[in-house]
Amino acid sequence: MLWAKKAIDPAEWEPTQDRFEELFVKLGSPKQMMLAAACDRQSGQSILLMSLPNMAYLALFPGFESVAEDALPPEAALLVGHSDELLKRFRYPARRIVP
Repeated sequence: MLWAKKAIDPAEWEPTQDRFEELFVKLGSPKQMMLAAACDRQSGQSILLMSLPNMAYLALFPGFESVAEDALPPEAALLVGHSDELLKRFRYPARRIVP
């Protein structure tokens, strides 16, 4: 399994999410394949994270770069995939209470 990430504005997620979902369905909804959203703790930017079956599929997602699993953030919200698989690797983001 390959992990990849890209800093991206949430308003620009839709094309990537659609392309990922098409591939996910085409491949038979693999358990470990997922697309998730997170916040980069250093920059504060929104990032998309994806796990792909192999490097060949990374070319379908311009701007994404492979990343080591130990460099992934601890929290992420699932966009496409199986929630039980997300919870094996990530916690759901903590909600911030607005005063």
